[in-house]
Amino acid sequence: MRRVFITADDYGCNGAVNDAILSLMADGRLSGAGCMTRAPDWPDSARRIADAPPDSAFGLHLDFTGFGPQRRRLWPLIAASLRRQLDAAALRDEIATQCALFEDSTGRAPVYVDGHQHVHQLPQIREALVDVLRGRYAGRLPWLRISGARIGDGGKSLFIALLGAGELQGLADAARMRTLPRLLGAYGFDGTAERYRQRLIGWLQSAADGDALMVHPATQALPDDLIGAARVREYAVLAGHLPGLMAATGTTTGHFEN
Repeated sequence: MRRVFITADDYGCNGAVNDAILSLMADGRLSGAGCMTRAPDWPDSARRIADAPPDSAFGLHLDFTGFGPQRRRLWPLIAASLRRQLDAAALRDEIATQCALFEDSTGRAPVYVDGHQHVHQLPQIREALVDVLRGRYAGRLPWLRISGARIGDGGKSLFIALLGAGELQGLADAARMRTLPRLLGAYGFDGTAERYRQRLIGWLQSAADGDALMVHPATQALPDDLIGAARVREYAVLAGHLPGLMAATGTTTGHFEN
């Protein structure tokens, strides 16, 4: 069967997201969860990781647009990175700080790294990220989730990939980092739960062995969460239908190897 690494984004951003992720992990439905260590409630979120099954994989969801002192809106960040106007030293310091917050709160290194709104692949950020990871985890480099796409994956996926997936893959290959090279699950956070279920079927049917599928579950839509309603729909489908959909599409949940 084809392995699909189902990775939940945004652990730590709010309690409803944490509840959904931990519930799905308890049922064995996730490969891992990416953590936002700059979120205000991160210390409490980190303590809840102890409630997850012992083999649960938690990663760093590198963030430059959600929380923290270097937070920017996404489009200005993209523009500045493409012009290479970001402060390289400040980038490395912030990445190292987010890594340290993860380590100090969980007592472990991140199993994998990806980026909130895929910022980890942007020019300057991707170079700083690989540089920090190589220096910090030389003995056991974390996996990298690459936001790669193929023709047929949809316009949003292809646009995201064009922002630097290929370049990040090249840096990871040079550093001999293990990667998840293709990312499924991009959509406009629109539609009904049934529409999401149909999308999920399509992603699983098209997945190759070792692809990643990003999900954004939550148990309830909080007032300040712009995609809260979509999170609730995703959680309902993942909690109710995922095992049957994976069996029907010949896929199984991938597991990160140490």
